[in-house]
Amino acid sequence: MNRIALPLLLALATTGCVMPDQLAQIQTDVAQVQQSLAAVSKTQTELSAKVADLQSKVGSGEMVQRSDLADLSNRLDEVVRQSTATADKVDQVNVRVDRLSQDVQAARESTKRLTPPVVPVPVPGEAPPPAASPGTAVTNPNALYTSAYADFSKGNYALAIQGFEEYAERFPDADLADNAMYWIGECHFSQGAFPDAIAAFDRLLAAHPDSEKAAAANLKKGLAFLEQNDVRRAIVQLRYVVSEYPQTDEAKIARDKLTSLGATT
Repeated sequence: MNRIALPLLLALATTGCVMPDQLAQIQTDVAQVQQSLAAVSKTQTELSAKVADLQSKVGSGEMVQRSDLADLSNRLDEVVRQSTATADKVDQVNVRVDRLSQDVQAARESTKRLTPPVVPVPVPGEAPPPAASPGTAVTNPNALYTSAYADFSKGNYALAIQGFEEYAERFPDADLADNAMYWIGECHFSQGAFPDAIAAFDRLLAAHPDSEKAAAANLKKGLAFLEQNDVRRAIVQLRYVVSEYPQTDEAKIARDKLTSLGATT
C-alpha cells in the first residue's frame, strides 16, 4: 500500500500557494484514510481471534461447525474489501497532492515570465507556422486516472476500464500505471467476469512484476479461481501469496482463506 505524501503536503502548505479549502479537503481525506486503516486493523484482529479459536478446536479434536467456517469466510471477504478500498484512498490522496505540487510549480514558473513572449514577424513569401491542432493536446494523467476511479466507485465499470486502459497505454511509465492495470482487474472482478479479471491481473504482473499491487493482484487471482469453484487452482494461488509475500496483509488473508478451505499453507 502506498504511503500518503504527508511531507510534500506540509511543504505545499508552507509555500502559501495552496488554497486553505484545498488543504482542508486533503487533511479530511487523510483523516478518513486513517479511520479506514483503523477499521481494517480491528477487523484483522477479530479475524485472528476467530482463526485461533478454530485452530484450537481442530487441535483438540472438537467438531468445527459449518457456521463457524461461513463466518470466517465472511470476515475474510470483509478484510479484502476494506483493504482494497483503503489502498485506493491512499492512491487518490497521493494523486491530489501530486497535482497540487504541479500547480504550485506552474505558478512559480509563471512568475518568472516577466517579459511577454517574442512574436515572430512573418517573412514575405514564407508560409506562417502551422497552428497547433486541438486534437494534439496531451491529456492530464492525474485527471484521467481520477476520472477512471470515479467511474469505478460509481459502478460504471465499462467506463472505468476504458479510462484505466487509456491511462496505462498512454502513460506506461507513470507512477500509477501499475495501479491502473490493477483496477482494470478489479473492475472485471466486480462484474463477475473472473476469467477477464485473472487475465488483467496477469498483464499487470507481467508488465510490473515488482509493483506494490503485485501481492494484491496475486491474492485476487486466487479469489477469482475460488469464485469459479476452481478450488485446486485457488489453493495453489493462495499458497503462492503466502510463500512470495509472507509479511504482507495479503499473505495473512491468504492463510486465513486456506484455513477456511481446510487446506494447509
